Amino acid sequence: MSASHTHALTPPEGLRPAQLGIVLVGRVVAGHVSATLADLAQRGFLGLDEVGGAAAADWMLTDLRVQTSPRPLAFEATLLDGLFSRERMVRLSAAGPELLPVLNRLRAQLGRDAVQRGWLRRWRRGQRTPRGEQLLREIHGFRWELRALAAAGGSPALGGLVPYAMVFGLMPAVVSVADQPHPAAAGGQETEVAWSQADRFARSWQEVCARLPAGAGHPHRLGADRPGDFVHEWSAPQHPSGHHSPGHDSGHAGYGGGYEGHGGGHQGGFHGGHSGY
Repeated sequence: MSASHTHALTPPEGLRPAQLGIVLVGRVVAGHVSATLADLAQRGFLGLDEVGGAAAADWMLTDLRVQTSPRPLAFEATLLDGLFSRERMVRLSAAGPELLPVLNRLRAQLGRDAVQRGWLRRWRRGQRTPRGEQLLREIHGFRWELRALAAAGGSPALGGLVPYAMVFGLMPAVVSVADQPHPAAAGGQETEVAWSQADRFARSWQEVCARLPAGAGHPHRLGADRPGDFVHEWSAPQHPSGHHSPGHDSGHAGYGGGYEGHGGGHQGGFHGGHSGY
C-alpha cells in the first residue's frame, strides 16, 4: 500500500488525528484511539491485518517499531507500549480491562499536550483558547476540503488522510471512495489504509470499547444516573460548553468528529461524560 505520492491536502500544523480531535471536540473520545491506530499503521509503526471470516472478523495488530524511524509521539508510544506489553502480535478482540490504564494515560497526555501548546485552557480544559479557536477554523477548512475531495470521487492523495476522515465522521459517507488498497511499498515504508478497511476497523474498535467497564481510573465521576460503561465515560459532551459548536464538534458512531449530513454535524455515538484529563 504505497504512500510515495505527495499529499496535496495536509492537516493544519501537521496535527496527528488525535491532536486534531482534541481541538475539535475539546477532549479525547474513544474514536480518536481507532484513528490513531490507523494513522500508526499508515506510518509503518503498526501492522493492521484483518483476519477471520465475515462471521468472526478480527484484527491482528503487530508491533513494527523496530523497523521504523523516527519514533512515534509520546502518546502514541504509550498506546503501543500498552498494546504490546507482553507480545509483539495481539488480536484486537483480546483487548480487555487491562487496556484501561493505558487509555487513561494516553488521554491525560493528550490533554496536557493541548494545554501546553496553547490550544485548550489550563483550568477549563474543555474550552479552547483564542489560539485554539484559530486552529479550529483551520481544521474546519481542512475538513471541508477533505469532504469535497471525497465527494468528487477521491484521488490517490486521499489514502493518507483516512485517519482524519475517521475523526471527522466522514467514513460512512465516503466508504466507497478509493476502496482498493495499494500494494505495499518496498522496505516496510508507509502504507495506506483503504476507506472500507478503516470503517470496519473503527467498528471493531467500538465493539471492544463496548465491553470495557467504566470508572477504572475515575470511579467518583460515575453518578447513579450515568451508564457504567467505557463508551459513555469517554464520550463527547452532549451540550458542549464555552465555544463548542454542536454542529461542528459532536461525535457520530464513535469516530470522534462531526457527522457530515445536511448542513452540519449530527450528535450520536458517544455522549456525556467529563474531560478526564
